[in-house]
Amino acid sequence: MSRKINKKKARRRKKKNRKSSPIAVRIFSFLILLGLLLFSMGAAGYVIFFRTAIAHGATAEKKQNLDMVFEESYTSVPELPPDIPPVPDSSLPLVAIIIDDMGYHKEIGNKLLALPMNVTFSFLAAAPHTTYLVEKAFRAGRVILLHQPMEPKSKERDPGPGALLLGQSKEEQKRIFHQNFQAVPYAVGVNNHMGSLYTEDRAAMDDLMQLIRAQGLFFIDSVTTAKSQGFAAAIAAGVLTARRHIFLDNVRSQDKVCEQLQKLVKSAEENGWAIGIGHPHEATLAALTNCREKLLKRVRLISVQELLTELNKK
Repeated sequence: MSRKINKKKARRRKKKNRKSSPIAVRIFSFLILLGLLLFSMGAAGYVIFFRTAIAHGATAEKKQNLDMVFEESYTSVPELPPDIPPVPDSSLPLVAIIIDDMGYHKEIGNKLLALPMNVTFSFLAAAPHTTYLVEKAFRAGRVILLHQPMEPKSKERDPGPGALLLGQSKEEQKRIFHQNFQAVPYAVGVNNHMGSLYTEDRAAMDDLMQLIRAQGLFFIDSVTTAKSQGFAAAIAAGVLTARRHIFLDNVRSQDKVCEQLQKLVKSAEENGWAIGIGHPHEATLAALTNCREKLLKRVRLISVQELLTELNKK
């Protein structure tokens, strides 16, 4: 009798297990699908997050590279240095325009080189497009300078690779200068990139002028500080030299750059000649494109090398 009861109970348990199995399978399947869904969402979030982070990092890196070649603030620097050499004989005032920071901006660099203007171009040795643009400038007959980075006063300003620093030994500075000079073939002169701290040090500038003179180069003082010793050191070393008068693109808008070009022309008309310095910005390109007719009617635009030759005629 008990055996029959046990058999009945066993059959009931088997039926119950058979009925509950589909439910367990469904629950297990649901858990698996839920896990896969959560994993997919997590993976998608991971990809989106890191793609955004990488993109942000790339943008920041690009911005940092561009910031690195931005010049120092010139608000305290006089626009017209007082020590102007005698005015050369000329039917029109002489103007030289130098475009600094060449080599980081390939597209704008190409457009600037294509301008039908006798503009001088100053190249940063370590910039990624310097080799290409230097060759193009040389083939176009442009006068080429080495834009030598020098130490600024502000630690927030990065002069970039190949900079001359006051803490370096003379041997190290000589090596850096020659390395930069070799990277900018066809350079006939030098002007400083930043350097508000370095150019105020007369001993450092005297040593640099010896290196410049040994290569047969001239020096244009960008005047990134009112106390710059570059011009005086060059004269003392017998290096052909001149100083910048007007910065063209402190404010990056076409109208403002055109206003600065007018100041440059006025300075040349008052003193016989003037040197302006700009940079490869869209606003500078637009101003030189759209305002050049007025500029060229009132002055004779020549390379800075020709200008120095005219100033030193006897």
